[in-house]
Amino acid sequence: MLPVVLEGEPKPPRPKRRRLRLLKVLAALVLLGGAGVMGAWMRLDPAGLREKAVAAVWQQTGRVLKVGAVQVHLLPYPSVSIRDLALSDMPGGARPEMLTATELDARLALLPLLRHEIRLEDVRLIHPDLLVERMADGRANWQMRPPAESDRPPGGVSSPSTPWRIRIGSARVRDADLRWDDQRAHASGAVTLDSLDLSGLTGAKPSVGVQAHRQGDSSAVVSLSGQVGQIFGAENSAWPVRLQASLRIEGRDAGSATLEGNLSDPMRLRGYDAAVHLAIGQLADLNRLFVHANLPDIHDIDLTAHVVDLGSDTAPMPGLRQVRLRTGAIGSLPVVSGLVLDRLAVDVPTPADHVAIETAGHYAGQPFALHGTLGTPAETMAAAHNFLSSAMPLDLVVDVAGGNLRLGGTVGGGQSALDGHLTAGRLSLPGNLVLDHLTADAHLAVRGGSDIRLTGLRLDSAQMTLDGDLSFLRQGGTNGVPLLNGRLHASRLDVDTVRAAAPVAEPSADGGAPSAVREGGADDAPLPFERLRQMDGDLDLTADRMRLYDEDYHAAEAHFVLRGGHLTIDPLHADGVGRSLDAVLSVDASGAVPRLSADVRTLVLPADWLAQAFDLTPMLRGSLQLVGSVQTQGNDRAALRDNLGGHLGLSMVRGQVDGNTLGRLLGPDASAATRGTSVALRCLGVHMTLGDGRAALDTIGLQTFRLAMTGHGTIGLAQQDLDLHLMPQLLIGGSGASMPIVVAGTIRAPQPRPEAAGPGHRFMLTIGPSAAIGDPCPDALKAAREEQPGPAPDAAPKAKAPKVMNILRGLGLFR
Repeated sequence: MLPVVLEGEPKPPRPKRRRLRLLKVLAALVLLGGAGVMGAWMRLDPAGLREKAVAAVWQQTGRVLKVGAVQVHLLPYPSVSIRDLALSDMPGGARPEMLTATELDARLALLPLLRHEIRLEDVRLIHPDLLVERMADGRANWQMRPPAESDRPPGGVSSPSTPWRIRIGSARVRDADLRWDDQRAHASGAVTLDSLDLSGLTGAKPSVGVQAHRQGDSSAVVSLSGQVGQIFGAENSAWPVRLQASLRIEGRDAGSATLEGNLSDPMRLRGYDAAVHLAIGQLADLNRLFVHANLPDIHDIDLTAHVVDLGSDTAPMPGLRQVRLRTGAIGSLPVVSGLVLDRLAVDVPTPADHVAIETAGHYAGQPFALHGTLGTPAETMAAAHNFLSSAMPLDLVVDVAGGNLRLGGTVGGGQSALDGHLTAGRLSLPGNLVLDHLTADAHLAVRGGSDIRLTGLRLDSAQMTLDGDLSFLRQGGTNGVPLLNGRLHASRLDVDTVRAAAPVAEPSADGGAPSAVREGGADDAPLPFERLRQMDGDLDLTADRMRLYDEDYHAAEAHFVLRGGHLTIDPLHADGVGRSLDAVLSVDASGAVPRLSADVRTLVLPADWLAQAFDLTPMLRGSLQLVGSVQTQGNDRAALRDNLGGHLGLSMVRGQVDGNTLGRLLGPDASAATRGTSVALRCLGVHMTLGDGRAALDTIGLQTFRLAMTGHGTIGLAQQDLDLHLMPQLLIGGSGASMPIVVAGTIRAPQPRPEAAGPGHRFMLTIGPSAAIGDPCPDALKAAREEQPGPAPDAAPKAKAPKVMNILRGLGLFR
């Protein structure tokens, strides 16, 4: 039977023809691929490749690429090797080349060459040296842009008709030197990149891995890994960023950090919006990386924050949307000397919340705790960024030394205003002063940082009730020095209880005199008179009622005026019962040689103050009344002492005298009347004339209830050498005994001996009733006070009938 073929129906293909057609297609593809490969290989002429690469770098970045010898290899895979590579820096950069390397090796993709693209994979740089810098105007050498159409390529750079470009897929770097110089952020440094691995550079999320150490310190190692945005994408494309970093010091984990967010302007490092977590064991470890940072010693830092860029186009400013900070101990801070924190906590839950702060620690040895709030994150960051040029609210509470201080108001913005309230059960102040059961209120106003006013001051304590106002002008005084003005008024003031009890000097182990306040080794050291030229002032102090050294005064006033280095206190006055305080004091340090003067009708000072001023062994305790007029000049203690002139009287009643010191002055024969460290003193009166480095004592009078003494003599002010002629009189029951003595040596080492003051220069001992011995107090006090009024001594000891045996027993001749 013959096959039937319908008209219009296609004939089935023959199997042999179908196989032949397929072979032809495969052959064509092989020929085309081979032609492509051969075409690409023909483009791999080393000189041509160098020329195309240099042109491509210029067209993509506007920078000049310099390359040395170029070698192209086909086997085992297409690759290229380049010697002596260098990429030029930006105009005005620190050095001609931003990047140099001794060698570059990379795998080369062939087919992209047909599209005028040099694509490199697995790039390996040998000994690269990279400089990263940003100028003060914000220009950075990592910001690369294609040249303008009008820009002509520099010499050595061709301009092909068809543009070429270079793309790098991945890179590996070992032993690289990285230097950075950020003039805008005032930061610079250098590290060695032990390894740098970059992959997926042509993709949307390139990966980066870095291990580095600071040059010269290989035991402080930083590791960084993560992903960034598209490096070879559009110029203004944003970057998603996810990075992790760690720090190891001497092989131990020292800290870690993570950052995740976006960077809208990566070329300028602007437009950041990222979450940050930071954990550092000791902040001072970072000084191994940043050797000039001088970072404080802060322990156990744990910080979580959301950081955003709130700055303008020209002025960057970081902002905080969320913060949680916890730290352990914080060592001494350079900003506030003597401040040590045990912990610190800062919390900002949302951008609308105020910054909450809580801390505790020690300041100058005193424990304290602080808590409160600052402004919102935006207000706080702005105030910190511009050094309080913008205003920030503040509400803080400080608990310190048994007291509580609350400050509330605003700071910054050119005009700060704070209200303060202070309470304390017992507040210790500098100078061994204390205030008990204290409450105080005041308003502090600061204008422009140079005008400071404390108004509405109200203070009430067990020791005083005070009110007043103070003002401080930074440049309001002579020649632009600061000026302090004010008025302080006390309705009551108890100076005795304001001064805490001073420790009593203890005698030495061998029963000798207590140590002097100062050894005198710094007598020629200049005194700080220049401080009087560093400030002017006008201060009025008044007190309605005042208690001073167990005496009551009223209508007390002191007016301090300091101008151009000249300090005057006039008047210094208070009305009392039996005596008034009245003096005029002056310290004129306006010239090369300071001049001091005091015109004193009556002034009452603690005896230990006077001993300290004249570098004497503290012998008396109680209130000394001073009367006289003295003048001196000089820049140091020695000159002031040597130039001392005038007359001065010292008197005391109902005080205490160190019996052991008095016994060494009078000798062993007086030991029966001077035993003990504290002997009741009925009266003391001394009057002297000062000049030529000596004190000429024309009157010496003293009486305890077992000893009376009169005399005269001289004391050298520099060496404290003695030439005293004394008549001590021992009071023994109703009898007494006296013998004139002369005292040589020094105040610290007196040398008493009997004085041959009798007829024929004989030694003389007088024994008899004490009633026959005159009371030394009236005449001694009158001379010492220069006839100014003062308190009377207690009644003289009552005399009893004399008994010879009592006298002999009192002298130690019989037991």
